[in-house]
Amino acid sequence: MSGFMDKEMLPPWLAHPSIPLGSAGWRVGHGEKYWYEFVAWFSALSVVERESYKHRYPKPDSWKLFWPYVPEKLDEYLSGNA
Repeated sequence: MSGFMDKEMLPPWLAHPSIPLGSAGWRVGHGEKYWYEFVAWFSALSVVERESYKHRYPKPDSWKLFWPYVPEKLDEYLSGNA
């Protein structure tokens, strides 16, 4: 990995614990910037790397719907078909 892939990013719930999933904070301001950077970073991981990452950073119950959305629907989202 090179560039932005060299540094593992924290999952959104750890990077910005005060912004709950579904909040407008992920669509504006510092949360939005982090969200898009995280999605780009995570989508570049291999399937094995993604699974390893998920095990290292278990999500809280309030983020239950996060992994089913990222990356399974990520390709649709990035191509504008979601």
